[in-house]
Amino acid sequence: MRAKVAEHATLFYQDGVVVWDDYLHHRQFAISETAELLCRKFAEFTDVDELLAPLADADRAALRALVDELVEKGVLVVEGSPRHREEARLLAGWGEWGLAARHFHFASRTLGDAPYQDADEHDAALDAKLAVRPPPSPFRSLGGTAVLLPPPADEPSWGARGLRDVLLARRTTREFGPGPLSLTRVADLLAVLGAPSPARSRIGRSGTVFKTSPSGGGRHPVELYAHVRDVEVLAPGWYHYDGLAHALEPLGVAWDQDEMARAAGDQDWVGRAPLVIAYTGVLERTSWRYDTARAYRVVQMDVGHLSQTAYLVATAMGFGIGFTAALRDELLEEALRCDAYHEAVLGMSAVGPLPE
Repeated sequence: MRAKVAEHATLFYQDGVVVWDDYLHHRQFAISETAELLCRKFAEFTDVDELLAPLADADRAALRALVDELVEKGVLVVEGSPRHREEARLLAGWGEWGLAARHFHFASRTLGDAPYQDADEHDAALDAKLAVRPPPSPFRSLGGTAVLLPPPADEPSWGARGLRDVLLARRTTREFGPGPLSLTRVADLLAVLGAPSPARSRIGRSGTVFKTSPSGGGRHPVELYAHVRDVEVLAPGWYHYDGLAHALEPLGVAWDQDEMARAAGDQDWVGRAPLVIAYTGVLERTSWRYDTARAYRVVQMDVGHLSQTAYLVATAMGFGIGFTAALRDELLEEALRCDAYHEAVLGMSAVGPLPE
């Protein structure tokens, strides 16, 4: 029998114990130090009898029993077995993206027996949580000097274009015409993306809020930051958008075109944009309500919803816009003062006039 360590799992230490995490089948259990050391001998397919042959009878019998137990538990995969074939299919489908991507996907994938609460159970759980732990605010303010933006018009001229026309006109733009951008239009764009919906502006008791884009559980974890290069009235630099106050809070950092391009994975077109909107995810807003790993997928979906809204509004305004997730997260975290453990960089939209 030839066996190797399964590649659909990882090892980690927790409370001094080595834990085997089989993310494909959602199984976790502790393994002994002997088992962990033995696994190192099976980094690739290895003949069990040949490996154990040099040992004394008692040691060989004890380790053979341990090998058989590891095979039975799925820690070791026998060559040619159904488990081997299943793993080969997994690696073929996810090999190019590597361990991190497949671990994230399958660890947050629900199985057929996954428990779900009904609406009454979920409401009761929220009531119990509210009694001991208040929800995080759905809006953030840095508390310093802010630039109040022009209030959105009830019926802005850019809203007159029909939805079908806007959808068909939507394109990713990587070339921009000369600025500056209108402050009123930029204020409208930010309000549509990040302010409470004027139709339902009340913040719920559990921190839910309605905006123009959908969000899992109404949590709206996505926070907005704007880098201004050429917008009327505004000084160049990074700002945080306070959606509740409809104001821009300067962060005291201004990037030149090269710095912006570097943060955007060396994409020069992002550096040339007069306005760049960065999206981050405040994880606590979603994790407060949903304590399963799958909720991280929802945060990723939220920025997709929001960036599409940005595309449509910018198109209706006659702007060009392009979204990118090819970023150097660390550079943005430093500029935006993000704690990467609590606020994740998600993407950026570059906005500017259409080229002439």
